[in-house]
Amino acid sequence: MNKIIKKVIKSSFLYKPIKKIYLVVSNISMRRNIKKFFSGKKNILPSGIAFEPTTKCNLNCRMCYQKQERALCNQDIKLEDVKKSFLPLKGRIKSIGLIGAEVFMRRDIFEMIHYFNTLNMSVYLATNGTLINDENIEELKNCKNVTGIGYSLDGPRDYHNFIRGQSYAYDKLLKAIELTRNNFNTTVNSVIMDDNINYLFEVANIVKDQGVKNYSLQFEMFSTKAELEESARILGIDEKDFAVELKESCTYKFDKGQLFKILNELKKISGLNILIQPNIFNIYPDEYLNGSLREKVKLYCKDMNTLRLNAQGSVILCPFIKREFGNILEQDVSEIWNSEEFINIKKKIISNNLLPICKRCCRLGKM
Repeated sequence: MNKIIKKVIKSSFLYKPIKKIYLVVSNISMRRNIKKFFSGKKNILPSGIAFEPTTKCNLNCRMCYQKQERALCNQDIKLEDVKKSFLPLKGRIKSIGLIGAEVFMRRDIFEMIHYFNTLNMSVYLATNGTLINDENIEELKNCKNVTGIGYSLDGPRDYHNFIRGQSYAYDKLLKAIELTRNNFNTTVNSVIMDDNINYLFEVANIVKDQGVKNYSLQFEMFSTKAELEESARILGIDEKDFAVELKESCTYKFDKGQLFKILNELKKISGLNILIQPNIFNIYPDEYLNGSLREKVKLYCKDMNTLRLNAQGSVILCPFIKREFGNILEQDVSEIWNSEEFINIKKKIISNNLLPICKRCCRLGKM
């Protein structure tokens, strides 16, 4: 029933006002949780987990921050270990986002999703879509706890295939959308990059023509070497503990006036819900784009209250700070969540108004 209600809301005129209310409530809750980090009180586990079930991927995306991890060829956590470590979380964790590389590279992904259903955990899938096909769509439809699927589309066919590093990426993605749009809440996301902003209006109409009502945009996330070095110094950890795309320039190269014009045109497309992330960009667009947010606005990171697990079962802070703070195969996750090391690194980040590498992140929020 909840799945049906969510689908109806996302397809109606109520989506935008409800989304705004949700963001306000989420921000209030986040501020309250951040204060707990400094109070010395035990922090309750969040109700959701972001889980990277694999580091494997069938594409070679130009802006991917996980390439260095993939090169290490670390073995993914075994399904039997997932079952053993997640069983104690029944009743404590309500939702799981399966994210990271390409989740459908796991041959046991459907068995894993079904197991999460036995724990009463809903699942959101982030995928490039190329491995969803006529052969496995019925199996996916049988996963009753999948509440939503998020796809990525960065431009028309030739550009998308170039960015994703495979000639089949675009056509297989559209096929996946066709197969899933009537059964799952579907969102398409585009990464705004220096050389694709002129495609965004075209992409939005492609999304609409595919029968998808939710279109999300976020900016390419990158850092300079100086920003990486300063972030490592603040936290007192090695630069190897970070996974960021490095560029020489600290600013976006696209014309800001042109970007604002395009975004305004996107919002006029009827029947398509446009979400620009992070939401703080909509409040401070110039400061976000020129990288001065940390100097002008008190910030927080939504990942401060997200439990994130990598493909080996280790607790990490976020997609870009990959330092491991403990493994759920060896410790109770509450012990890791409330460990001195994990709490202290969060305190350092908050006390410094986040890090230089955080300034372009889609998870930024105003304190």
